[in-house]
Amino acid sequence: MALIIDQDDIVQLVGFRIGTKLFGANILNVREILRDPSIDTIDGAPDFVQGISRIRGQVLPIIDLGRMLGVAADSKSGEKIWVLVAQAGKRNVGYVVDSVTPIIRVKTETILPTPDIILHSMRSKYINGVCETDKGLLVMVDLNRILVDDEVNAVDKVVVK
Repeated sequence: MALIIDQDDIVQLVGFRIGTKLFGANILNVREILRDPSIDTIDGAPDFVQGISRIRGQVLPIIDLGRMLGVAADSKSGEKIWVLVAQAGKRNVGYVVDSVTPIIRVKTETILPTPDIILHSMRSKYINGVCETDKGLLVMVDLNRILVDDEVNAVDKVVVK
């Protein structure tokens, strides 16, 4: 007899790594995943902006997600990068990560509040909780909260130039 799990009790996450840490973002917040897009640098951009990329006629700001979270990326120069595309304000934004995992499914009951040790080492306002997976401890990131209004405005000023 197969065990039937109520789909409402499952959260599907796009898993990704920055440095040695495993993160996840709700799959509903990720519009697409890009592999090694061409990125043009921009003079005068905020330090968290790596540049812009042109994707299907749209200018997409590329944000260093590790810098936003306060986590050191895996700095292997020459390696291809991954970019998660999500909405920030009224514009789509690309977030650079070191690698992407297959979709991770977790039961909502296994998602725990973020321990203080993680809150102190990362920018906690972006963190939803943590859960144990077969790949290790996963820190859940809310991509909708990564760029606050001031940061979105700073990105818009650079991209619109």
